[in-house]
Formats: sequence, C-alpha cells, structure tokens
Amino acid sequence: MMGLSSAVKWWEEWQLRILVLNSLLLQFVLFVGSLVRYRRIPSFFRSCIWLAHLGADAVAIYALTTLFNKQQKQPDTTDGNSRALEALWAPVLLIHIGGQHRMTAYSIEDNELWGRHLISMVSQVAVVTYVCCKVWPGGDRRLLQAVILLFIVGTLRFAQKILALNGASINSVMSASAVYPSSQARNKIISGFFISCLTSLSLNDGESLKEDERNDISLEQYVQRAREGSRGAPSMPQHEVFHLDIEKLFVDLSAPYVRRLRKLKYFLLLHRIHAYQKLQQEIRLAFELIHTNLKVVLSLNGCLVHYFLPFLTLASTVLFTTASHKRDFQDNDVRVTAILLWCTTLLDFVPFFSSHCIVGRITRPNTVAQHNLASYIARECKPTNLMKISAAIGCKDVVNKHWYIEHASESDCINVMGLVKDHVRDGWTHYITDAASYKAFNSLRGQWALRRHNVHAVQRLQYALQVPFDQSVLIWHIATELCIHRRGALSQQADAARCSRVISNYMIYLLFIRPEMLMPGTRQGLFTTACYDIIMLKRAQESRSQAQNGGGGGGGSVLDDLHTALPFPSTDDVSLFARARRLAEDLMDLLRDEEERWKVIQGVWVEIMCYSASRCRGYLHAKSMAEGVEFLTLVWLLLSYMGMETFADKFQRSEPAEELVTATSLSQPQEIHPRDIAII
Repeated sequence: MMGLSSAVKWWEEWQLRILVLNSLLLQFVLFVGSLVRYRRIPSFFRSCIWLAHLGADAVAIYALTTLFNKQQKQPDTTDGNSRALEALWAPVLLIHIGGQHRMTAYSIEDNELWGRHLISMVSQVAVVTYVCCKVWPGGDRRLLQAVILLFIVGTLRFAQKILALNGASINSVMSASAVYPSSQARNKIISGFFISCLTSLSLNDGESLKEDERNDISLEQYVQRAREGSRGAPSMPQHEVFHLDIEKLFVDLSAPYVRRLRKLKYFLLLHRIHAYQKLQQEIRLAFELIHTNLKVVLSLNGCLVHYFLPFLTLASTVLFTTASHKRDFQDNDVRVTAILLWCTTLLDFVPFFSSHCIVGRITRPNTVAQHNLASYIARECKPTNLMKISAAIGCKDVVNKHWYIEHASESDCINVMGLVKDHVRDGWTHYITDAASYKAFNSLRGQWALRRHNVHAVQRLQYALQVPFDQSVLIWHIATELCIHRRGALSQQADAARCSRVISNYMIYLLFIRPEMLMPGTRQGLFTTACYDIIMLKRAQESRSQAQNGGGGGGGSVLDDLHTALPFPSTDDVSLFARARRLAEDLMDLLRDEEERWKVIQGVWVEIMCYSASRCRGYLHAKSMAEGVEFLTLVWLLLSYMGMETFADKFQRSEPAEELVTATSLSQPQEIHPRDIAII
C-alpha cells in the first residue's frame, strides 16, 4: 500500500510535466514525419505518423485541461512562484496544438474539418487566457513578457492552421474563380524562396486564367489545333510556365482548352524521363497545397507572419533564460521549462534550413504496386507460417490482402509512363481526326491495339472486350499469367512481357486494394470469387489426378497446372477463368509470333490503364496522397497534360447535341472500324 500511495503521489507531482514533454516529443515526431511521408515508406512508419498526428492534439489538450483543473483546486496564494512557470507552459501547448507548418492536414478529409478546429481554437485560447491570468502572481516582468509573446505566437499559429485547412478545402477551391490573384509585389517577396524550395514552377496569375477562360475554344477546334501541333517539326521544348491551379484538377474542375494546348505541345516534345520528372514536380506541388500551409504563406500577410513568429518564440526563450527569479522555482520545473522553450524554438527555426537543404532534395521514388492472383491462390492452397498465425487470430484476409503487396522498380514506372506517352502521341497522329474520334479514343479498352496487329482479332475477342470493366481486368490478368507460364522464363525476359505483367499486377492491385480508383462501381468481390473458383478447380484437378495416377497434381504454378490439365472449356461456360483460358488460347492462335503477341498484350494493358485513369475522380487521386502517391495519379495527370479527356471533361465539357451528331456522322477514324469502338 505504501508503494502504491507513493506512486500515486509521484504521478500527481509529475503528471503535468510528463504531459507537456510528451506533447513536445510528438511535435518532433510530426516534424520528422512531415519530411519523409511524401516518400515511399513502410506502412508501419506511416501508421506511426498517423497516430502521432491524432495524438498530438489530444495530448496537448489533455495537458491544458490538467493545468486548468490544477489551478482551480489550488488557492491563489499557494506556491505562487512555482505556479508562475506553468503560465509559460500554457501558451506553448497552444503552439503545439497549432501543429507543424508542413503537416496542417494528414489527409484531404482534415481540410473539411476546419470549422471544428475553429471552435477548438476559441475554447483553447479561452482556457490559456484563464490559466495565465489565474496563475500569474506578479514578480519578474521578463517572465510576463515571455508569456505574452508566446500567447501571441500560439494564437497566430493556430489561426494559420485554420486558414490553411479552410483554403485547401474543396468548397474553397470550387468557389474561387482564380485561386491566386495577380500581385507583382508578392511574387517578388516569395517566388525566389518557394520556387527553390518546391519546384521550378511559376506562381499562378489569376488574370491569365480568366483570359484563357474568355478565349476558350470548342472541342472540334481544340482537336484540330492539337493534331496540327502533334504533326509539327520536332524541336527543343521551351520552358512551359505551369500554374498553381493544379489543385483544380484534383477537385474535378476542367482546365480551358487553350491552356491545355500549351501543355500538350510541351509534353509531346519531352523525353519520357523529363516528362516523368515534370509530373513528379506537379504532384509534389499539389501535395504541398493540400497538406501544408503553403497557400497561407503565399499571401503577403501570411508570409510576413510565418517568418516573424519564430523570432517571437526566440525572444520569449531569451527572456526566460535571462530572468532573475529562476532560482526561486523548483529545479525540475526550470529544467522542463527550458527544454520546452528551446526545443519549441528549434522546431520553429529548423524549417528555414530544411526547406532548402532537406525538403528541396526529397523526391519520392515512385514505384508500381503489384498484386497477383496466382500468388494469392498459392498462399490459400499452401499457407505460409504468417498466414497460419493470422488465420489463428482471425485476420487472415487482412494479412493476405495487405502484407504481400510488392513494388516494381522506378525504372519500370518510367517505362510504363513512356508507353502511355507514346500511346497518346500515336493517338493524336494516327487515330484522332475530329471530336467524335477524340471521344472514341478515350474510350478504348484494347480495341486499337488488337486491330493494329490483326484485323480479325477484334471480332474474335469481343467476349473479352465487351464485358464489364472489372471483369475485363480479371480476364486479361489471368490470360496474361497463362501466356507467361505457358512459355516460361523466355517470355518474361522480353521487355513487352515484363511491362505487360507490371501493368497487369497493378490493375489487380487497384481492383483488390483500391477498387474505388479503378472505376466507379467496381466490385471488389470479383477478385475473391475468381480465387475461390480457381481453388475449387485446382482441388478437383488434384482429386482427378490422384484417382487416375495415385499421385499428386502437377508441379508448376496454380494457373499453369490448370491450363495444361483441365479440358478446354465449352462455349457456354461463362466463368472468368474459362473466358481467360479461351482468351489465352485465342491470343496464341491469332498471334503466333511471341514478340508480336506481347506487344499486343502490352498495348491492351496500356489502353485499359488509360481507360481507368480517365474515369477516376480527381478527389480520389488527392485522397490517396495521404498514403503515398498512386501510380495511377501520375498516369491521370499525364493524360490530362497531353490533352486527353478526364473525369471532369465528361461532365463539364459536353458539346451541343447537334454538333456531336454532325461530328459523329462525318467522322471516319483511321485504322479502326466504328464497331470496334467501346461503348461507355
């Protein structure tokens, strides 16, 4: 009992000190997390950053509540000098609630909660004001000045956070006719710093955007000018001024055609590596606009406040250090206060140096997430030790879904981006002739790739092209795996085979892990249903082999064993695996040259991926940034910058009905028959 009472007494004495120090520790975790979360980091560390983001405010508010209750229980004359230091802790906790500059929001949903943070700000400022007035006993004026300065810093920091959240919310972006007004004075102050910290992009000029909207052209004019630009003589691309209105793409607002023409001409002449780097810069800029206080700092007042507040924190720390009454306080309180003030000052000044030295050099090495149906089935048939353990605790499905995600290299990412770029360039050159063929090109799901290599392939493979999109992804994925296993390692060495499998596995990853990004209305359960059907076929084949030969099944992969052992399915068999086997056989029959076959499969997968990217909401691309930029986001942004139709264009860029009828009746796209055009 004595030990328990001593522990309780110790906790009552140290509770507040532990809370304020933990609040400071969480601020350091958030600062480090804000520097690395744009990179591809393990899920465990990303979860730690997320928990720190949630816990930082909770710990700081709990510390303020403890401080508030402590002052209510103690009389005003009790231990006044010791309580004076607690007046310094309250505004520092308010600074902590204001958060880090580079992590005002962990995800895009946080921006929509700015009203809740506003109410929290009013209540917390009131609590801090009450605590400071309640505990201040008089005495050293330097401590009083330090408290006042810290209170100003905490209030302004909290206000900056709310303004940043509100400015990055969907309603704010949607309601703004021009995101940033033109201001030459402001540009001179901040453009040099932020362009060197972020990218080589220029600040947006609101008047330029309005001018583009006034002088916008029709879809037919846009197509004709784009075709002329794509067929022009190649030359070195001039520097293109990219504007900060990129966030409008992420809230599904369509850019004017005249502006998109300039970006199209610029990207057509870029090498694939340079185009990839430019997209990386654009994605990073969008990340900064959504998740940091960049938009607040880009205003003149916000810029001045942002760079002035750290000096106020430093001044208050110096005032405390030079105070003459520190010896009258408890040593533990003095140490805690010194740690709290100096570390908070350090956190305020480090971004000045990290913006140039650290943040400016961080580039996220994009990779392509990979998931594979055959590997999933293999773990179900022959579970690993991890799968056995997870099955025992009832989380087998979660582990099998998220633990075994692999990642293709950045070189694969660049190669696939180059295929998308070449596909769009060829479309402008050989396919698109008018508005109707432009819309048809954006609806291709493999028809053009098949027709360019074999005119009979489109008719014969209609069963794989006209099914719902989520089924089509599964069918082509299984067929790709069957073609690879049929030929063994020789097929996997080909560049086209490797790129085909990278895209195939990525599309399955989207189907199973992020179905909302693959296509609106995607049925995630198709993946597990297909796996169950194949497992049942595998077990039936093993039973049949044991009955006939008295031994086990084949020694190859799951799909390879089924492909070689089971009889060819009848035409009335409509299962996904049966269609995939039929597709693999038809591909091998129609395209006997293996190199040509893989080029066709690669072209089909490129069209499927572009079809999916153009139908994913921009909001979902922005939402995915909280856990790392999805590769589909890069494809979507490339398609938009190369003039393709996006999700917003399908609803905001509708042409008059009579113009569409005329364009459709007169259109005769090259190298494709109207029956091969996919129906949306």
